[in-house]
Amino acid sequence: MDYIRGNQQLWEEWADINFRSPSYDVAGFKAAPEALRSHLREGVGDVAGKSLLHLQCHFGKDTLRWALLGATVTGMDFSAKSIAYARQLATDMQIPATFIQTDIYDLPQVLHEQFDVVFTSDGVLGWLPDLDRWGEIVGMFLKPGGIFYIFEAHPTLMIFDDAQREELRVKYPYFHLPEPLVFAPHVGNYADPNAVVTQTEYSWQHSLADIINPLLRAGLRLEYLREYPIVSWQALSFLVPTDEGYWRLPPEYPQLPLSFAIRAIKAA
Repeated sequence: MDYIRGNQQLWEEWADINFRSPSYDVAGFKAAPEALRSHLREGVGDVAGKSLLHLQCHFGKDTLRWALLGATVTGMDFSAKSIAYARQLATDMQIPATFIQTDIYDLPQVLHEQFDVVFTSDGVLGWLPDLDRWGEIVGMFLKPGGIFYIFEAHPTLMIFDDAQREELRVKYPYFHLPEPLVFAPHVGNYADPNAVVTQTEYSWQHSLADIINPLLRAGLRLEYLREYPIVSWQALSFLVPTDEGYWRLPPEYPQLPLSFAIRAIKAA
């Protein structure tokens, strides 16, 4: 089974759904693009005059936000529709940006430069079966001394049953398995709970060790690992919104890590 091809077909559906959804508010973004979230700006640092590669960029809203901060940006995604929307956004907003449609594992075949920054965030790792290869690719595209930054849902969050309405219940493994978790087509996705989805979803669980060790093996030096009690989308039905636009557990629950950030530097 070609799981990656199956997920590409899913994201072709999701690209249309997400681009039209109120949660992404593309019209509002085009009219007045809000700033990047503060922890992303602080984590990456000043990008003015720097080159930045955004892995798994979807239709490029954050890519374009980095460009507005002065970076020379390249975004990649395996969804052809996502990249078409990204190019449309860049053209409509007159923001210089390069967007490449390819699977991340094939990126070295079509891109042959290194960057000051490699960036990725929010719901990216679960689509990748092989994080050893992912770490190699991150290292390959970073200049010596370059910065890698990721903000992502925490592996602890990903073990809980997202269909539960009132309680935390462990359903999924914490550790990586060779075969993906399989989710049959259902109504709705994270951006639009009423959207019709016809494609099956395949996702892989990864522990923190699975994420960090490939980066170390690729020659990166870990500057920090940070954990947060917030996540960027309503990953569990009973999460409550924060004033900053995130989601967290209700106050009657003990606080758990829902997201993490890693900043790493490639050896000079």
